[in-house]
Amino acid sequence: MHHLLLMPVQFIKMKLRLIYREEQSFRQSFIPWIILVVLLIVFVSISMGLYQQLYLRKPYGDEPMSNNGLIWSSIISFFVACAVFILILNIRMVTEIWTDGIRFNFSPLIRKMRYIPLADITSVEVAKYRPIAEFGGWGIRKRLISRKTAYNIRGRIGSRVTKKDGSQVMFGTQKQVEMKRAVEKMMHPESQTVLY
Repeated sequence: MHHLLLMPVQFIKMKLRLIYREEQSFRQSFIPWIILVVLLIVFVSISMGLYQQLYLRKPYGDEPMSNNGLIWSSIISFFVACAVFILILNIRMVTEIWTDGIRFNFSPLIRKMRYIPLADITSVEVAKYRPIAEFGGWGIRKRLISRKTAYNIRGRIGSRVTKKDGSQVMFGTQKQVEMKRAVEKMMHPESQTVLY
């Protein structure tokens, strides 16, 4: 697979405009299904415990709780699992390529758009990477020692942004071709330069 490695060029002045916008959510990935299976297992386990201890009157577990303790722990466990599932379903990642840099958020964890100015970017490489081996999975992932941060939903294609301070930011993408084109326009804006 061919990699795209682009270096920024200096430009005189140009109009600020949005080049490309990509929106992703965990609803497009396998992660909600895994959480749903876990949620069902929790529900079945809770139901078995309540049935055994409250209906059959047999203590549930090696160190059985009181009936009230079992009921409250079951309710709390169920609602926590549901809350996590709903949170995952509502996570949305937005990546925007502008003529002056990259803007992104990871709502609801990062609601406000964050900004990486083009002037701070050394290079951008749109290519395949290993999310588990390099970052430990998907979501928001930080590696303090290597100074890398990843924002991804699924897949193994991303835009690796190397900044002038040596740190890297990886943005997962499901549209490699469109992202490459947008990055090229951002990094080489001379064809869009407006002189005054």
